[in-house]
Amino acid sequence: MIREGLTQLNGKRVYIERLQDKVYTITEVEEVLYQGKSPYQLIEVTRDIYGKTLYLDHSTQVASEDEYVYHEAFAHPPLIVHENPRKILIIGGGDGGLLREVLKHDIVEEAVLVEIDKMVIEVVEKYLPEIPSGSFQHPKARIIIGDGLVFLEETEEKFDIIFIDVTDDVESPFHTEKYVSLMKKCLKEGGILVFQSLGVFEHKGAQKKILKVLEKFFKNTGVYVVYVPSFNGLWSFTYASDKY
Repeated sequence: MIREGLTQLNGKRVYIERLQDKVYTITEVEEVLYQGKSPYQLIEVTRDIYGKTLYLDHSTQVASEDEYVYHEAFAHPPLIVHENPRKILIIGGGDGGLLREVLKHDIVEEAVLVEIDKMVIEVVEKYLPEIPSGSFQHPKARIIIGDGLVFLEETEEKFDIIFIDVTDDVESPFHTEKYVSLMKKCLKEGGILVFQSLGVFEHKGAQKKILKVLEKFFKNTGVYVVYVPSFNGLWSFTYASDKY
């Protein structure tokens, strides 16, 4: 059994992360900036070759040197394609990077972010403030600390675009028919739903599984990818819409 997380290797402090069965990465750590446990997960911030890296339960979530690659690729394609993206919903996204990119579009009137773990936001604000870059305090932003699944069940609001930016798990309830149907209910006519849908190689089959569910509810679906160095490969985004 290979121990994940911070450890010593050949006299150096390193971070070991499991990408998939039998595949691990080892990153030399220059400094540990933060370690703590929230009611939901282990939160760690290190300084390394990727700048400052945020880990949740031993899984890389964002790195300051290349986070713009992920967040720009996630945010801008649907916001450019949609003709009138006034109201946006982000489920997850507690690092604030996606919110930052969404708010760059002047046409957006309100961006609602629902994050279950307020400690993620607090840690990011303290140790990685360059990522949200003030977006949590933006007058167009509304931050809700709560369960995104419960929000989808209870809200009567409608959105032009919904981004699902939750932690990496192909078995996530967000990928089930029950919650995809709720997402569609929360979309305005012609709205766009976009998932971060995991690594192309380390999560083989994840994109097909998500597409299979989306195709039951939407006329148009697809996948696009981007290379993220700190994620060690190609990362995918899966979208769905009846119009676009």
